Amino acid sequence: MYNFIVNPVSRSGRGGIYWKRVEAVLKKRNIPYHVFFTKRAGHAGELVKRLEEKMKQSHHRINLHVIILGGDGTVNEAVQGITDFHAITLSYIPTGSSNDLARDLGISRKPEEALEDILQKKHDCYMDVGLLKYKEVFAEGREISLPDRRFVVGCGMGYDAAVCAELLGSGLKEKLNKIGLGKLSYLGIALKGLIQARFVNGSLSLDGKEPIPVKGLIFMVGMIHRYEGGGFMFCPAAIADDGMLDFCLAAGISKPRILRVLPTAFKGRHLGHRGVESYRAREALLKTELPLWVHTDGEVEARARAIHLSVCESKLHMIY
Repeated sequence: MYNFIVNPVSRSGRGGIYWKRVEAVLKKRNIPYHVFFTKRAGHAGELVKRLEEKMKQSHHRINLHVIILGGDGTVNEAVQGITDFHAITLSYIPTGSSNDLARDLGISRKPEEALEDILQKKHDCYMDVGLLKYKEVFAEGREISLPDRRFVVGCGMGYDAAVCAELLGSGLKEKLNKIGLGKLSYLGIALKGLIQARFVNGSLSLDGKEPIPVKGLIFMVGMIHRYEGGGFMFCPAAIADDGMLDFCLAAGISKPRILRVLPTAFKGRHLGHRGVESYRAREALLKTELPLWVHTDGEVEARARAIHLSVCESKLHMIY
């Protein structure tokens, strides 16, 4: 039995349209399924958790196959709800704006093709899941506490997260999505964010070693996969099942030069520029003088002055 979790409003309603195309195939081929539609932020995780609980209450220890039809954010929400990684198999039909997970895995953007690959188990593997532990978190000017958060693509702090935060509250993305130009929303808000950005000092400690001073931090990302932000290949050497995080840190670069360097990241050529460093480690602790926005797979909760990133012990079973 396939369990579909559909975000019907992803990419300005394209999620609902794609689901109708997927459902038509399922009905034509008499493939059994259940479908659940997300109704609010975080709902995908609640649905996954509920499916797990229902399975355990039935005393039938079958593996749940959950197929997410949405964007990277919907996948991120779903992974938050997993309580037993051994009980879940996850698949993904992309309908979002950035679709960085699909880009790295080579998943077709045509829903019928993506579905067929899942049904045929074209790829059957186990992937790493990242874990973010918030330190010194701030919201509305006061310090708060937030639970740990998982990520499947990457986690970022600084400029890239600020762009995500702006996008989530902007109507520009939705308007451009309606005419198939959603990527331009990233570019427009990225340029605006760069003008307003304030870069701060901090430190980075990898695998518990002596902290590395960071002067004028622009952003840092810790990646499971290679892409984020709609196609930026920030970590071209990232391998999704090696038990490691790949990091890209940009610091001490003037704003005019950032405009020249940033486009090279689409091809992964930014690493040759001064001020852009790459690292690989099992865990990292990033501290900054001032609170900065933090995102997981493009989802933003709050600003923090320190974050700890690591790889979960559990692997995510994926079929795609």
